[in-house]
Formats: sequence, structure tokens, C-alpha cells
Amino acid sequence: MKNRMCEMFGIDVPVFAFSHCRDVVVEVSKAGGFGVLGMARMSPERVREELKWLDDHINEKPYGIDVLMPTTYQDSSDLKFDPERLVP
Repeated sequence: MKNRMCEMFGIDVPVFAFSHCRDVVVEVSKAGGFGVLGMARMSPERVREELKWLDDHINEKPYGIDVLMPTTYQDSSDLKFDPERLVP
């Protein structure tokens, strides 16, 4: 299925998949769609690691990343979901 969007992004099918799982992003892109990795809560070091992993596994297929550029950064990867605090 070719259309202008496919031509613009260099993909075979107009499927865009946003995920926080790098494996999903790779498989969607390898299947002809456009995988997008959500990286909003990742540290700069983790972003570099994830981009290298993607580049090593995606067979030069196009992909995207979703990042936020805050004025300050605080690593939140160690925060845990606490239902007692969130639900009275």
C-alpha cells in the first residue's frame, strides 16, 4: 500500500507504532511500518544505549523517537507505583 505518507517516511505500509518497548519498535519497522520509541523518562545515557541497540537491530529501517526536552532533569526510573499513596 503506497501513499504519500509512505513515500515521505520511506515505509511500506502506513502503520505508526508508538511503544516504550524497543523490541516492538524494531519489529514494526522491519515489517514495513514506522516504529517510534518513547524515551520521555530516560536519562541521556539510557537514550544513547537505546539508540545504539535500535541501530544494531533494525537493519537500517526508518524509526523515530519521542523525547521531551525539559529545562531540568530528575531520573524517575527508580520510582515505584504506590497505590496506598495514590488511592485513599
